[in-house]
Amino acid sequence: MSSNPWMKGDEGTQASVDPITLQLVRGSLRSARLECELIIERTAMSAFIREKKDYTVSFLDSLGQEIYGETMGSDIMGCVWSHYPPESMHRGDVYWYNDPYISGGSISHTPDMVFIAPVFFEGELVAYCHSFAHFWDLGGSRPGSIGPANTEIFHDGTLVPPIRIVDQGKLNDEAYRIILRNSRYPDLLEGDSRALMAAAQRAEDRVLEIFRRFGKETALAALRQDQQETADFIRRKTLETIPEGSYSTRDYLDNDGVGDEWHSFHLELTRSGDDIVLDATASDDQAPGSINFIASDGTLGAYLGQHFHQYDPSLTMNQGLLAAVDDVKLRPGSILQPQWPAALGCRAHTFTKLKNAVRAVVARANGGDAMAAMAVYVIAYWRMKDAGTGEWLLCTDGIAVGHGARPQADGIYAVYSRHNENYPAEFMDMEYPLRMERYAINPDSGGPGKYRGGCGIIRDVRLLAPEGTFGLRVENHRFPAWGIAGGKAGGTSRVLLNPGQQGERDIRPFSDDNRWVAGDLVRLYTAGGGGWGDPLERDVDLVEKDVRGGFVSLEAARSEYGVVIDPLSQKADAQGTRAFREDLRRTREQPKMFHRFIYFDDDEEERRWIETHMPR
Repeated sequence: MSSNPWMKGDEGTQASVDPITLQLVRGSLRSARLECELIIERTAMSAFIREKKDYTVSFLDSLGQEIYGETMGSDIMGCVWSHYPPESMHRGDVYWYNDPYISGGSISHTPDMVFIAPVFFEGELVAYCHSFAHFWDLGGSRPGSIGPANTEIFHDGTLVPPIRIVDQGKLNDEAYRIILRNSRYPDLLEGDSRALMAAAQRAEDRVLEIFRRFGKETALAALRQDQQETADFIRRKTLETIPEGSYSTRDYLDNDGVGDEWHSFHLELTRSGDDIVLDATASDDQAPGSINFIASDGTLGAYLGQHFHQYDPSLTMNQGLLAAVDDVKLRPGSILQPQWPAALGCRAHTFTKLKNAVRAVVARANGGDAMAAMAVYVIAYWRMKDAGTGEWLLCTDGIAVGHGARPQADGIYAVYSRHNENYPAEFMDMEYPLRMERYAINPDSGGPGKYRGGCGIIRDVRLLAPEGTFGLRVENHRFPAWGIAGGKAGGTSRVLLNPGQQGERDIRPFSDDNRWVAGDLVRLYTAGGGGWGDPLERDVDLVEKDVRGGFVSLEAARSEYGVVIDPLSQKADAQGTRAFREDLRRTREQPKMFHRFIYFDDDEEERRWIETHMPR
């Protein structure tokens, strides 16, 4: 990363543009991105794109550095250039790939497909437009491609190296037919891929409009200045926040889907003078299962930069995010730098907790001024045999969790991911032989705190088809999301088959090939986010409101928040609450910086507890 010109935000020699022009260019990019993402939403075929909205459009400069979007530090163009140098590209080309290893982690698992259109203005290659989405099925060991039982990348579906799928406006039909043939649902794959290509091409048109409107020199200067302003702010905020010293954390994953032992990774943030280094070399070795994540140095740097971007969201998300760090250290063969051909399909378990870890090291450096951990979002693969046709259907269901509390507000509840939406119950009922019978808040799943963690949900899904199987990508069953600054950990996840019925049983939360038949019901309890601040400092009125809203039970209001509430009126007893809170302050475990199973200040303190009470 030291070669990246945006590491320290010191590329200040470019010509500047006036503030009005800069804002007009920014606004044009934002408008173009919205338009192109709406093209994807309105023309894609699969529900994960059309309903869940797992897609994005980004813009890159001629060096492959992000102008605007959310590539999160990924080197999107490097693997393309290794096969198609810029001088070999033409207007009307579109490039396509999904290979995580060839791309160096720019794509983190095979269902994520990338389409790239180069932008030529006055004969010069000035930019690239990039569309991305999660595709329904690309072959592999099971419908949906990725899954807990996968042990190598070939199980995760078709690998597409960088190819020129459109050559000067002409579709490469031979390659296209090969790729479509490798999906169980080729019609969906064709519809989605054409939507992504159209979005990249429309983005190209909109970038050309910017260059025509402002002229090449002004447009290039504005784009460069925009990157510079983000870099300057991110660098300044990083140095203001992080004192000299080293700050470390370790986080844990329930299991890898193949074995039952937990896995962990380690992250250390060090500032020496004005140099900022992120070091993850003390992480565990790569896992046999599919939780491995190729964490490129750019990705880790962007995670840190994204934390500081929140302090001025008016700035554009671009390559300037990487100015937060000077170097990133990763160890080949680790869970964060797996070696070929390790499976990567369920890498979200790891990267979600890695984002949490970045906030944890910042919190260690600044005394707890960071968001608590969020739970890992959930995916269920509902597979069922159609009674009429005998064909196997797939519903890939992204399911909401709770996010971490913040230093000034409760955590967001019942959200899959901040970019994506939850399936409406009506959609599942109309499209599949499934019935969603319950969709509710999971009480007490939000971590207690002055600011409560966001709650997960309870979701009941009943099978109406004659038979089927289901796979579950559910984390936080053993290791909940940690709380911070005196806040406590969020609740854990759980999955039941036929709850309350004869034969009720727990289902392993991270598992596949679970059989169900007509009439069976699966209930998922998803995990909540960690709390922030001492729970005994939470406003009594807010606890009352939480109880009335079903977020907190009467029992937890008393035991966790010290609030005595009458079960009939659901009103707090002010005098009883004051007395009970004073008693709890004397008798409880004293709060520290972090909480999971215990309060702890040092990550080694937690590790010793885990190895004693939860040995691998």
